Amino acid sequence: MSEDFIENSFADLDDYYPGSKRKRKAPVQKDPEVTVDKNWDAKPYKKTLPNGTDIEMFTIGALASAVGRPVITIRTWIKEGHIPASPYRLSDTIDKYGTKRPGRRMWSRAMIETFVEMLDKAGLLTVTRIEWSEHRQLSKELAEAWTNIRATETK
Repeated sequence: MSEDFIENSFADLDDYYPGSKRKRKAPVQKDPEVTVDKNWDAKPYKKTLPNGTDIEMFTIGALASAVGRPVITIRTWIKEGHIPASPYRLSDTIDKYGTKRPGRRMWSRAMIETFVEMLDKAGLLTVTRIEWSEHRQLSKELAEAWTNIRATETK
């Protein structure tokens, strides 16, 4: 009987802030699912390569949307060597203070589609965290695929 009394007395303890009559907010559950944006290719840049071929290029934001990750994650993967650096860049710009800024990193449609296919085939497209130490072969295959794509695009 005393257990019921004690449990009943403290049952609403987690509903209120300590020492207050104000109720706590209900905890918000984040959805850990990775959502891949199917409309990542909405804003292509049309660029002409030195060989005269017109090609659709996309920014790092489009690449991030295609694989359902934030842009900072893509930058980190590049910096840590998990995915190759961008093979294309827009020309450098000079800001209003005279500082030279590097051009945007660009990827072709074929490169992004290959990356999405490879992640999907490995079952990594919808996971929240990729352990790259377990998928080193994927990094090598991606680098090789992007090299082949660039070779065919620049012929």
